[in-house]
Amino acid sequence: MGLAQRKVSESVTVFEGRHPLGVGVTSTVVQSGKDAFVFDSMLYPEDTLELLRSISHMSLNIKGLINTHWHCDHTAGNQLFLQTKRIISHSLCNDLMRADDLTWLNKELKEEEKVRPTYPNEMVADRSVLAVGNLRIEFLHTPGHTPDSITGWLKDERIIIAGDTVIELPYIWYGDSKALIESLKRVQTVVGGGGRIIQGHGGICGSEKLDSDVRYIESLRSVVTEYFNAGKTIKEATAGVKLADCVSKERLESIPKPYEGVHVENVERIYAELGNKMI
Repeated sequence: MGLAQRKVSESVTVFEGRHPLGVGVTSTVVQSGKDAFVFDSMLYPEDTLELLRSISHMSLNIKGLINTHWHCDHTAGNQLFLQTKRIISHSLCNDLMRADDLTWLNKELKEEEKVRPTYPNEMVADRSVLAVGNLRIEFLHTPGHTPDSITGWLKDERIIIAGDTVIELPYIWYGDSKALIESLKRVQTVVGGGGRIIQGHGGICGSEKLDSDVRYIESLRSVVTEYFNAGKTIKEATAGVKLADCVSKERLESIPKPYEGVHVENVERIYAELGNKMI
């Protein structure tokens, strides 16, 4: 079994592993000479092991692993990165990982494959810089998808490794809609025209996609607010606020089917934000 991979530049290679929803999940290798850092460790052990074999075939030395956020489809493979002791994340990631219940995942796995959470041991803050040979990775704290979300900016390459801050449809169930709008605008400003964004799920996009992402969240907030102010229940809101109401026809046709469920959860999250309630 081979992972789909794409060489984005001489220094950056993206691999895609499996996800239960069928949307794929990315892991990105940043290399300079024979040294490499890896963004995210995938969900399933078979995929992580295949990723590590691919990196070995590239004759690279893994100097560290970076978790863009706490979700297990980006961190479950941490335990298999035996070549490095450095696991890097935002300071909020550790506690969020420890609170996660992986029972559902381990039920799917053989005993020898079960996930034993391996937590980050090195923290970065907004604007922290990591050197990879001659390359510099600047970290941006981009909350919204989750509170701990970070992205990696390769200025010389004009590439941002976005984790789930940028995916095929913004997802805020574990985060905050206003924060994600601000983070998307920040990513767009940083990468500028002609830059490339590696999404946590989905292909590589340009900064122009983020205009559509921001419009989606702003439109969704507006429509859900109307339901909330009219005294409609959350059930009525999730039934009534359709994805087609919040994106253009062209964008709607490009969004994979599984994201319809993501949209419903986004409606629920924004309704809860308006009521200042935890869900």
